[in-house]
Amino acid sequence: MAGIKRKREADWCEVGSDILESIMRRLCFVDILRMKRACRWWFSVGESYTSSPSYRPCFQTPWLLIPPPEEEEEDDDKGEHKSIISLCFFNLDEKKPYRDVCLCREVYEGRCVGSSHGWLFLLDKTANLSLLNPFSGARIQVEGSLKEGRSEEGELFDVDSYTADGAKYKKYKGGRAFISKAILMMSDICKKKINKDKDGVVLIYRGGEKLAFGMFNDGRFMDLHGAHESYNDVICYDNLVCAISQFYGFVEVWDFSTTGFSPSPTKVMDIRSCLPLKKAIEFQKSTRQVCCSYHSYLVESCGELLSIVRIVSEFMDVHENGKDNQPKKIRLYKTVMFYVYRVDLHHKILVEMESLGDQVLFLGGNNSISLRVQDCPGCIKDSIYFTDSYWERADEDDSYGGHDMGYYNLKDKCVKPFYDTLHRYKMKPTPFWVLPNPW
Repeated sequence: MAGIKRKREADWCEVGSDILESIMRRLCFVDILRMKRACRWWFSVGESYTSSPSYRPCFQTPWLLIPPPEEEEEDDDKGEHKSIISLCFFNLDEKKPYRDVCLCREVYEGRCVGSSHGWLFLLDKTANLSLLNPFSGARIQVEGSLKEGRSEEGELFDVDSYTADGAKYKKYKGGRAFISKAILMMSDICKKKINKDKDGVVLIYRGGEKLAFGMFNDGRFMDLHGAHESYNDVICYDNLVCAISQFYGFVEVWDFSTTGFSPSPTKVMDIRSCLPLKKAIEFQKSTRQVCCSYHSYLVESCGELLSIVRIVSEFMDVHENGKDNQPKKIRLYKTVMFYVYRVDLHHKILVEMESLGDQVLFLGGNNSISLRVQDCPGCIKDSIYFTDSYWERADEDDSYGGHDMGYYNLKDKCVKPFYDTLHRYKMKPTPFWVLPNPW
């Protein structure tokens, strides 16, 4: 109708930065990520806001990196098809997956070998290591290579056998036979951001036989000469690097405080306690478990260093969908028990703990995490939430593995599920805990 003026539709891309930041201050982390995906202007304001000193993210339950419902395909530069696995996360609080929060898509040609402070460690088929922040899209290539390193006896490492064409890569279906765990070594954990001049990486490699560390500004790796094989976990704790052996739960400690993370750490402690192994064997006998494996973890909780022993039961079963649709015997496994110990660094002993109090632990292939239950909506206190990190089994069979997830409550002494894996035998990529981090 003539004479009627139409109201101009609002252009949301023109909203001022002060208004957008005011909105973001009222949003949770996942909604800030979604806002940043709206347009380039909102992304720019979101980057500026989350990088500013005024941004104080609240404590948050770690998200679970899980396989997406299906793989996607796209053409590469040569016009060839390649599989794309979009990163997908599961939120324990909302109990639903997120597929719209990542600012990148990653080609899974190698393996994820660690999750630390919001960064994923990715090992490609040529045994090169890099870091990926799935929330910001940032990438860091870890300079220096274990290919150039030498063993204590002066022999070159046989890295080629762990690359895509190597015998060990083919045998173990991936690079985790080479690097089984990687974590960040940060000089100031409160700042969250990686400082390439002061920070570095700690690795467990060669099938758990060796420990190494390297600084981002150095471009090389140096061995931490340990006395126990194989290693199951490593963490940084109060200027110390602590590693724990798989079978006996022995704890070794190196002091970096006097060197400021320079390449000359001092080994200061070797705690040899038979208590974890003794308790595990007693459990196996009392429950008549025919075959069990033991896995050890380290975690800082309320200023204390804790040692965790995970008992995994193994048994044989028949999988109906084997090769050529013929029945196939496969080795199944599931976690049945946890034991928790406090590491007394002063007296060099382990003390068994009956309860975690109001703490919740998150264990697996990630940098082990302990948080207050008040900061973890959807979680149950005095519990251990775990993902599959039994790489020898998870990577050896294309039809099975990666599924061993759940939570164990120390009071009830039982394992319960938090994510449905009954409908799938193989979880690929293997689930990892990731602390959402915009930096």
